[in-house]
Amino acid sequence: MDMENIRQVLEDAAQIFLSAANTITNERRREAEKVFLQFRRSQFSLDLYRYLIEHSSSSYVVYQTLTALREGIVKEWSSLDDALKEQVVQYLLSYVYTHYSTLSGHVREQALQILVVINKRRKAQRAQIAKNGFTVSLALSNLLQSANNQEFQFGLTLLNAFINEYSFSNANEAGLTVEQRHSVKRDFEENELKTVFELLLNKLQSNLSSISNSSSSDHSLFSSILAAIEKILLWNFSSSFPNARRHMESSNNVETIDWRPPVSWKQLVFDQQLVEFFFHIYGTLKSLNETKIILQRRCQILRCLSQLACLNGSLVSDEQCRLRYLTTFSHYFVQTFLINSTLTIHLIECFDLSNIISNLITLFTVKGFCSMNNDLCNSFLQLMSQITVLLCRTTTTTSSNNQLDKIIEDPTIGKDTFDRLLQAWSRLLYGIDFGRFANLRSLAIEIFDTFLQTHLNINGNYEANDLDLIDNDNDEDDRDLFSEQLICIGLFGRHIIDYSLPLLIRLLMDRTKKLYDMMNNSSSNINTNSLDQINDDLHWLLLISGHVLTEEYDSDEQKTIPEAVMSFSSQQVKYCDLNKSVQIAQHVLQQSQLDLSDEIMQGVSPVTQCLVAVLKLSETERLFCSKGQFEYISVQVAVSLTWFIRRLAANYLGFDEQSYKDVSQTLSMLLGKGSEMLEFLTNYFLSKVVINLQMWASESDVIKETADLFVTLSMKKDSSLIIIKNDLFWTLANNVITNQMPIQLINEEYKRSLIKGITCSCLNNTSDEYRLHFDRSIFQILNQRLKSIVESIHTLLEQIKLNTSNKTHCTNALQTFYTENVLSQISTLINSYCGLIEGGSRCLSEQITYLFEHSQQTLQYILDLFDFYHNYCDQVQIILELFSLYAEHVLVYLNQNHTKVFYTYVLRLLQIFTKCNYGKKTKEVNADEDFNAHIYTLLNCLNHLLAKDFIDFSNETSSHPEVNVGDVILYGLIICLPLIQSDNLLKIPSISLCYYKLVSSLCEQHSECLFRLLNQDQYSIFLSTIKSGLDNYDNEICKMCLETIQSLALYTIKQQKLNQTNEKSKYLEHFLDYLLQETVITTTTLSDLFDTLAGTIYTLICAYSNQFYQFLGQMKQYDENLSIIIDKLANDIGQRPDYNRKAKLSFTVKFESIFYQSYRIVAFNSNMAWRSSGASHKELIENLYRNGVIKNQRIKEAMLRTDRGDFTDRTSDAYDDRPQSIGYAVTISAPHMHCFGLEILKDQLKPGAKVLDVGSGSGYLTACMARLVHPGGKAIGVDHIQELVDKSIVNIKKNNKDLFDEGIIEIHKGDGRQGYEAEAPYDAIHVGAAAPDTPHELIRQLKVGGRLVSPVGGTFGQEMITYDKKADGSYEEKRHMGVMYVPLTDEKQQYASAGIRKDL
Repeated sequence: MDMENIRQVLEDAAQIFLSAANTITNERRREAEKVFLQFRRSQFSLDLYRYLIEHSSSSYVVYQTLTALREGIVKEWSSLDDALKEQVVQYLLSYVYTHYSTLSGHVREQALQILVVINKRRKAQRAQIAKNGFTVSLALSNLLQSANNQEFQFGLTLLNAFINEYSFSNANEAGLTVEQRHSVKRDFEENELKTVFELLLNKLQSNLSSISNSSSSDHSLFSSILAAIEKILLWNFSSSFPNARRHMESSNNVETIDWRPPVSWKQLVFDQQLVEFFFHIYGTLKSLNETKIILQRRCQILRCLSQLACLNGSLVSDEQCRLRYLTTFSHYFVQTFLINSTLTIHLIECFDLSNIISNLITLFTVKGFCSMNNDLCNSFLQLMSQITVLLCRTTTTTSSNNQLDKIIEDPTIGKDTFDRLLQAWSRLLYGIDFGRFANLRSLAIEIFDTFLQTHLNINGNYEANDLDLIDNDNDEDDRDLFSEQLICIGLFGRHIIDYSLPLLIRLLMDRTKKLYDMMNNSSSNINTNSLDQINDDLHWLLLISGHVLTEEYDSDEQKTIPEAVMSFSSQQVKYCDLNKSVQIAQHVLQQSQLDLSDEIMQGVSPVTQCLVAVLKLSETERLFCSKGQFEYISVQVAVSLTWFIRRLAANYLGFDEQSYKDVSQTLSMLLGKGSEMLEFLTNYFLSKVVINLQMWASESDVIKETADLFVTLSMKKDSSLIIIKNDLFWTLANNVITNQMPIQLINEEYKRSLIKGITCSCLNNTSDEYRLHFDRSIFQILNQRLKSIVESIHTLLEQIKLNTSNKTHCTNALQTFYTENVLSQISTLINSYCGLIEGGSRCLSEQITYLFEHSQQTLQYILDLFDFYHNYCDQVQIILELFSLYAEHVLVYLNQNHTKVFYTYVLRLLQIFTKCNYGKKTKEVNADEDFNAHIYTLLNCLNHLLAKDFIDFSNETSSHPEVNVGDVILYGLIICLPLIQSDNLLKIPSISLCYYKLVSSLCEQHSECLFRLLNQDQYSIFLSTIKSGLDNYDNEICKMCLETIQSLALYTIKQQKLNQTNEKSKYLEHFLDYLLQETVITTTTLSDLFDTLAGTIYTLICAYSNQFYQFLGQMKQYDENLSIIIDKLANDIGQRPDYNRKAKLSFTVKFESIFYQSYRIVAFNSNMAWRSSGASHKELIENLYRNGVIKNQRIKEAMLRTDRGDFTDRTSDAYDDRPQSIGYAVTISAPHMHCFGLEILKDQLKPGAKVLDVGSGSGYLTACMARLVHPGGKAIGVDHIQELVDKSIVNIKKNNKDLFDEGIIEIHKGDGRQGYEAEAPYDAIHVGAAAPDTPHELIRQLKVGGRLVSPVGGTFGQEMITYDKKADGSYEEKRHMGVMYVPLTDEKQQYASAGIRKDL
């Protein structure tokens, strides 16, 4: 066919391929696609490619031609002469430049990529090429030096192709090994990239004068130059972390990353004064009229400076060099933006300026900052402060005109910018000597004042203020939403506490008084606007004050009074009347109308004044609520007030004076251990809890903080000893336990917290009196209620069972226990027990043991409820949680007898759960969230049981426990494995993580249990979940799976030494093949876990040395380049390696070297099946063909016509080259295994042949076989699962209905082990599941000359074998490779493996 005819064929195919979906059939589209696939596989012909590029009117044809050219150059590089390569370069340079403005973007990019690929390949063999042979590099340099704007723009486009190719491309796309790729990248950085950067800087300087013109082309060119410079400043140099990736696109939202140019860039960065250059450019732009375009250019310069602020690595490796760079940068930064102590920036520039400041402080550290001279530091701090103030005034939530958000048009950027700047301040304030810098105090005051002003209605004229408060649609609480800001402002406040605290006190008292006065105003009309503003002010004042007086701590971390507060309070002692400071708090609470005038507060320490101001507000709130005037106090204030009191209680109440160098006498008298006010305040805080529960029961946010406050009081030993003596405590306890109003209105979670607090207070007290009181008032009441419910249910069930005359009445009575009211009572009751355990866990071991001793009958009753309510998700979940809490918090304190009792309860729990859930099956990951939660909690409970092996706080010293926890957990796995192993359940992240954590720990401690208690089928299923974990999950789970395999292999080694191995010992052998194959051949992400992986492989080698040497033999045949490496590995290990720690470490070191050598060998080996995944079906098949997995064109065409996506349950990863679940404990095989089956049967799969697919599953391979035997042939699929038969028929009919219409394919239900006698004999038989041994019945159904291919062996010891039938009826057997398939089994066993009982 001549070139013109080829062009016409391709254009016709392009027209069909690009037609709208509703105008063309899939068949015609596939045929058109096939035309292009064949074209790209045709012989390399530059003349043909040039003709098509120049004469085709279809950009798609041109694009496909360029793709064929690129692929051809990569594949045939060694056979193409240098002259032809140079011809390609010259032609494409000329073509793209000539047609630059008319070419579509994707065509231009593909052409330029070819140029860069040729350049990379030449670089990789640079020893054979003269320097002037790098034509593309020279062209790039010349174009960027050109005075012609069109040529320069072309140069920028070519530069973009260089950057994208060197940044993102896969090594194989250019035909390079990974080592070559890194080498040419380093060479590019040292040469072209550095040269280009210098040229762009020169071009930027020369074009600076033209920017003042109004010409849009000048601005566009200037912007393009800056964009290119930005990309270079964002470049991920080879000296940086090799696996890091970053986007090269310029954007306001680009996250800055360390910029680490090599040493060769030193002259460019330092000697040519790069930082000064960019500040000079910025200064020039700043001198021009401030238009929108000029502002955009200025922001581009600032982004470049932001990256220069991240300079790191070898250029600034010594401290003096770093200091010089930081000093230079800071000098120009201050000089540019702080003129005569005045900030001179546009608001939109704040984002980039904040990034610059944050980068400098983060990368060069506070220590580096403090090493600069004081004048420069002071100026830098002043500039930083002014930017902070500007941002604070324009980005706060109460601002009615958020200018920054409007300019940037992203409401989150303004806040994020302010947060980022405050984080930089926090780093400084935590590490800086505050008193060293003269202006820092005044700056801190200005920032603190500004934050207050922007969050408060500061003018005080509430009546006249018409400012409408902005509604905040965000449901997130201010305390969480603005946590970074509040933490930093609190830090500022503590540094200037002598200023900030009195100011906050004054404002708090002022707003509280205004609120009180508004209530007493005789006017019936409430000014709601003023009232809202007062409440909003109080809310923010409480948040700010709370963050000034306390610091952030983790939940379990010991809370202390900040050093700055303690020191300030100590200094104020000499000005204070200590007795008055103590008495004033009592007076406020006793006289709620007391006016806190300056005269009354005189002589009272500031910290006490703040406490008094908060108590005054609390009393005012109580007064409003007692009068029913809830409209005067907002929910937000009630929440913040309770939060403040909780923080105060956690950090100050009964503080330990031994933890401080200098203790304030005032705080010691007011809040220290044993002080009179400690008891007074603790009891008041308890009353606050009770009042909140009464007044705010319907407001969940208030109740949450209230419950947390109560738990805080209960967990602190001093305060718990006080509140337990208060009658309010026991009244509250009674109301909670009996669920009286208003406790009934409270969320179950908060009731549970209250009971946790009650339990903690009671059991933390050493007095028997209170423990007896707890037993009578709480424990016995709960137990009696539980007993009453369970006995009533038992009685009714017995009456119904006896078939008495009142059976109907009993049945009706039993139904009442399923009513919503009773179900709610059950949940509340079990939740109460959860609270008991959570509270008890905070007590001494004796108290925890006491809880269990008094809970044994309780647990029996709860298990009865579990059985009775097994279909009620909420009740099942809370009971599972209760047992999980016992396992987590109580078990480690139990003696052997108690432990045995608890294990008995757990076993019964597992039995009930399995009995009631066996046969349940989820069809989708999210189909049954409740059931998933049950499984997760159950697994969590089993995980907690294992802790007993590591932690045992019981007083017993026996090292031989009567009960093995491994047996208990394994029994749980045995009866739950069909549920856990369900395909969908292990795809839920929380469940999979919990499951693999459990089995990893179990095998580490109790490997023998698995071999002793699991039968062969159970052990196979268990190991299949480990294989699934390695195939489908991230590194965390893969690591646990590897550790599981290693533990089992270690146990196998021990058994081998004792000559006690059994059949199950062989099941791990397959993992040795699998891991070696994954590591040596596929080099998958398991290599990221190298130490664990190497240790596991070595342990398996020691256990299965014969299997290991068999694998090595296969690898030597597979790739001759691996022979030398493999021989060295074999010699190092020896014939019979003996496992020991030293040998294992030695192997790890050697194996690492071998791994990287093999990696280099296989990186460019295109025969790797498992590197063939695609984003589409077409791409998958093309990858399989390119990698040599598909060799036969007929097979390729058959597979192209059979879209794998029609046969999988999930379209997101349908085209991954790996097996995938299709339900019923069955998978659709990996595409490369389908290819293997078709390729090995290709001589039998001819038109007119009759073939059988045993275990046809999804129907995919059956359909491919049908395509291959058409016309005149027939493909028959057999599967014993009716649902899969039905499903496969639906799958095939999606896009291959013609196969059924023409009688080419049939799918039948049947036992595949018996073949399909009705259509025998067959030319070919494929078996998709592992036969336990030679499948004689299937061989019998072969024709003479026919071939059968099948995996054969146990679940973890399989090989792919072919059987060729001879004329005398005998057969020839050939073994190919180790594989892992699901077993060929019967229908009942298959359903059981999937957790399905057909009899239910």
